[in-house]
Amino acid sequence: MSKLKELARNCLQVAPFILSNTVTFIPYFLFLSLSDGTTLERILPFVLFYTFRMTGIFLLKSFKLALTSFNVLIISILLGGVGCLVGVLGQFYFPAYLFSAIFLGLSASWLPAANTTVNYHEKRQGYSALTGRKYFFILLIFGGLIASLMLVNEWRLPLVLGEYTLLYIAAYHTVTHYPDYEIDFNEVNQQVISVKEFFLFLIFFVLLLFIRSARLLFDPQLLDVGIIGFSILFLIAGWYLNSQRKSWKLPLWLNLLTFATGMCMNFLLLFGTFYVSLRLGIDRLTTNLYVPYILGIIGSAVVIKFLYGLFPKVDPKIVHLGGFILSLFLLLFRPLFPVGIFLLSCFISATGNFLNQQYYQEETLPQDQRIITKYSTQTKGSVTHQLLLMSVLWLLAKQAQLPVKTVLQITAHRTHNPAALQLVEYVHVISIVGLMLFFSFILYKVVKHEQNESK
Repeated sequence: MSKLKELARNCLQVAPFILSNTVTFIPYFLFLSLSDGTTLERILPFVLFYTFRMTGIFLLKSFKLALTSFNVLIISILLGGVGCLVGVLGQFYFPAYLFSAIFLGLSASWLPAANTTVNYHEKRQGYSALTGRKYFFILLIFGGLIASLMLVNEWRLPLVLGEYTLLYIAAYHTVTHYPDYEIDFNEVNQQVISVKEFFLFLIFFVLLLFIRSARLLFDPQLLDVGIIGFSILFLIAGWYLNSQRKSWKLPLWLNLLTFATGMCMNFLLLFGTFYVSLRLGIDRLTTNLYVPYILGIIGSAVVIKFLYGLFPKVDPKIVHLGGFILSLFLLLFRPLFPVGIFLLSCFISATGNFLNQQYYQEETLPQDQRIITKYSTQTKGSVTHQLLLMSVLWLLAKQAQLPVKTVLQITAHRTHNPAALQLVEYVHVISIVGLMLFFSFILYKVVKHEQNESK
């Protein structure tokens, strides 16, 4: 009996970690599988999940509430649990998927940041829910989720959502038993809304809603509205950031590196998916993108530790930036594409952990806002890259006198037009060179910052 109790306890304790690392992409694929590409009702669950996942962090920052990260973690777990439970009912009543998508989108946006912060708090108090031997249970549960995802019958979606409901229940049990926390909503500030952050949430939400809907419905008019709206927002944001630079609390290099990491994540998953599908074939996605990406996450700690040992006198920031530039350079050569994806995934993961530590030690920010600020900046980079990518595709299609619908076919991996494939190659080179130049600029700022500090 004691063995069974220990087994159950281990499974419960790894639930927050599994949710934090999978809730951003497993529901993504589940809701995407509902889309038929023709009716708005069928694509709405995916669009709602994606937009709330990408913009929910701005909604969280817009609330001027005295909520601790622990309270945010509890709320995100409750929202996710309700979302999964409602989603199971979608098998019998389709509109239930809409509510499920909203709740799961918010949970996916808030849970990773809140869970990371709480884990840092707990470690400072000498408590860690994750020990080395618990990784066996992580692999076991993750393997079960993957096996369920590989089912092809109509019960796959409710089955996976049912498993996620159990994970959310387990996560709630685990985090409410952390020794240094208790739920307290009594001291909530009544100044509810930060206008700037709420405005940012609304703008990004609407633009992503238009662009994602356009991509799934193949509607050029929706894409036109999204691109024009982004162009206006980009000009306003450039003016605003230039006017506010002197009042930033964080070093410029930290903001830029976080933003660039978010851009790289979107480049890897969004552009990488349709580039490999169109240039190498959709059957090559697993071997050329997904496997190198997962191996990069798993091996990131080993790779970055090796590089730190190889260059002991080099600033870690320079090691990370150099790794990004090298990874992107390798992606220019098709035979080395999987190697570049592996290394890029390594540096995205390793840099994410490095930035978590930097933000958590940043005393200019409130302790419970540090990691949330990092995730907010990273998400801005991801959203900006997606909008820039669609804008470049749109402009190049116009220049080549291709119909805008071709852009939508490209992003849905549904074109064999030689002119469109050539356009993809142009975007491939432009994206990589642009990101390499951006990281080179950050490298220049880091070196300059270090020189000023040493004086």
